[in-house]
Amino acid sequence: MGLVTDLIHDRFKIWFPSRPDAKVDNIVEQIARVESLPQLWRIMIGYFRERGYGAVSYFLCGPGEPGAGPGLIAPPIHHGFSPAAVEAYLNSNFEQIDIVPRMTMAHGRPLRWTEVWASVELNEEERQYLTLMRAVEMGDGYSLPCYGPGKRNGYVGIGRMMADAATDEGSLREMHLSAQAAHLRILEFTATEQARTKPLSAREREILDWVARGKSNGVIAEILQISSGTVDTYLRRIYEKLGVSDRTSAAVRGIGMGLIAA
Repeated sequence: MGLVTDLIHDRFKIWFPSRPDAKVDNIVEQIARVESLPQLWRIMIGYFRERGYGAVSYFLCGPGEPGAGPGLIAPPIHHGFSPAAVEAYLNSNFEQIDIVPRMTMAHGRPLRWTEVWASVELNEEERQYLTLMRAVEMGDGYSLPCYGPGKRNGYVGIGRMMADAATDEGSLREMHLSAQAAHLRILEFTATEQARTKPLSAREREILDWVARGKSNGVIAEILQISSGTVDTYLRRIYEKLGVSDRTSAAVRGIGMGLIAA
């Protein structure tokens, strides 16, 4: 397994020391070995169905919390929700009205939809939204927060709860970490696609290589005989192309994508 999945596997063992490793290894290894996003999506649908959830959705967001700031950076994907429920939700200005994703990202743990709504005093717009969701039989479920580099966060919604749906703390933690692993894998796929659509120039790779070696902008400027301002301009382009916001993340991403040597 890769570094990311190794770390997630270790966290599983810390949280679930008495549970058989085989069960943990199974989902993490499946996520690590998928070769395409459709394959990953099929695995996660089956994984959540086995735990009593007939519907799954995934939202990829930009910097800031879902429901505030720039919001989604890709169309949400979903499976198992009725067409009426999907249409009503996506047309409801959900990024501003639905407080569940914001609360979930702020708390950093799975939250049940009905419990979140019951914990706040609703305004008129929120009451109308909940009435609409009941009318299209959206039902109850959980939101699972996912975090990524460059503030590319997301959240997974699992709904259409069956009678035997797993809701105990241990199962929710396991599902949460599985969703997080899938989110990181999705970012790996999108980073690879980004590298194809926004490739680094030879000069950008050269600068990134020196950054990975720990050189400052001033030192890089001296080595390449260009100005520090030019180095800074190149770095901003590198950050944008790699979807990161700092030198360390750029170096790690560059090594991980094979753009520079480790």
